[in-house]
Parts: sequence; structure tokens; C-alpha cells
Amino acid sequence: MKTSNISKVVPRITFLILAIIFSHQLNAQIRLVEVDPVNDTATIQNFGASMVPINDYWFCTLFVYNQLSSFTIDSGSLNLASGATVKLSGLNLRDSDADLGLYTTNSFGSAAAMSDFMQWGDAGNGRESVANSAGLWTSGEFLAGSGPFVYSGNGTQNGASVWNTGTLSINDELFSSSLSIYPNPVTNNLTIQNLEGVELKNVALYSTTGKLIRSQNNLTQQTIDLKGIQEGLYMLRLTDTNGRIAEKKIIKN
Repeated sequence: MKTSNISKVVPRITFLILAIIFSHQLNAQIRLVEVDPVNDTATIQNFGASMVPINDYWFCTLFVYNQLSSFTIDSGSLNLASGATVKLSGLNLRDSDADLGLYTTNSFGSAAAMSDFMQWGDAGNGRESVANSAGLWTSGEFLAGSGPFVYSGNGTQNGASVWNTGTLSINDELFSSSLSIYPNPVTNNLTIQNLEGVELKNVALYSTTGKLIRSQNNLTQQTIDLKGIQEGLYMLRLTDTNGRIAEKKIIKN
């Protein structure tokens, strides 16, 4: 190939690579924000800066595949504007345990095609391994109960730690009542007293806007160091090794 031809081809290749990267960044901002297995609904939000048409996106749940355009739109539009949400019904989700993957295409084994993922009731469901490869979910993690499940992240955060159970189960309530957190308000070190003695799998601190401030796995100490965190109201989310969830409001002085 002549030098002049190479000089023409290289910019085109560079442009195509940048276009692919930009497209992936847009897709990465399309997230599941609420999943209700009992009522077979799911809500999707566009965290990006531009409108994204998602009518050609797909849902995959335990190897059942449907394009988004085949579901009933309860609210919003599949031409998803920046910051907007769309709620879809008729998903036919399993209540007890399943997964839900959101894809840009019907390449369900492709991590690049997966836009979001979550699973409940048990680990190892459906496309967990694909979600792990995509950096969207950690293998072995799942949400307890049958929801509804609500995403509390800012659009860039992934995994079970940024999902909340909309309605706490009886087991969750019992777990919550067994925890004592003090002092509150807190200045530096926050102490967690667990009357049941069950190991805590994760402790995460969120702002009132849902931003993850600090997260710690497999807590071995009874204290959490909150030095350096700005004063204000926060939500502390605690998950034990049985998948139970407790949420406590704390004030940082």
C-alpha cells in the first residue's frame, strides 16, 4: 500500500475506534433502576447526557429473551432522554430466584453487549458469568427476597451493594433490630454492635442522593472509621452473610 493511501486509511480507523468507544460509553449509562419480580415490572434510566433509543435493547432472564419493544410501557418512552426513566411491564419474572440482564443486542453471551445486570434469591443464575466479565456484578452475590429492588447508585456504580430492597422482609427487620449503632451523631469512629453475632458481609455508607461514600467487605472490626467524611446525614447499609439487609440513618458531625 502506498504511503498516501495509508495516511487516508489510518484516520478512518481511528474515527471508527473512537465511535465504538463513544457508543459503549453511552450504552454504559443505560441502567436498571427498579426490578419488581412479583409484579413483573422493570424500570430503566438513562444516566447519560444524550437521548438514547432503547427499543432494540433486549432483556434476558434465565435464558428467556425478549426485545424491549415487545413489553407494555407503563410510563415514559423507549426514546430515553437524558435523566429520564421508562417502566415496562409483562416481563414474566420468577419471584423466588432469577437474574435480569439488559443488553444492547441479542448477543447474550457477550460482555460487550451487556448494559446492566442484577440477580435475586440465589447466586449463579443465568448470565452471572457474563456480568462478571463485564464488570457489572460479582459472582456469588445476590439480593435477598423477591423485591421490589431499587438501584441506589449514581449510574457508574455496579453490583449488589448499590441495590436496596424496596420493602424489607421480616428476616431483614429482625436483622435490623439486632444491630445497635453508636454514637449517633458520630464524629470519628462508628461502633456496630451485632447481638446475633452474625458476620457482616458488607457495610456501605451512602449520601442522601444515593452516592456511595465508603464500602467495606467482611468486616472483622466492630468500628468503622469515618474520619475525613463531610458533616451531614448518611445512610448506612449493612448486609450479612445470609443476604439480609439493614439500613440505618447516621449523622456525621
